[in-house]
Amino acid sequence: MKAVKAEAAPIARLIGADPDRTLAWVYVWNTSELSILWLDRRVPPKFIDPPLPKGVLDQAITVTSDDVTDLLTALSERASDA
Repeated sequence: MKAVKAEAAPIARLIGADPDRTLAWVYVWNTSELSILWLDRRVPPKFIDPPLPKGVLDQAITVTSDDVTDLLTALSERASDA
């Protein structure tokens, strides 16, 4: 039986060049799915705060679209390299 998305919690924010401006919130659902609530899609995100742990991303990859996990993985890896 497939788990039903019942509730989500914000776990990170996406920001652009201005660190004081949140572009989007990243939510994790009770199913481990990640989703993005965009506040401004016109500005591309440059950073994620805080970076998502590898375990969270690994679980999400099985239930979240590739576009979302690819973006969040790239931003989290960039933050870890800095």
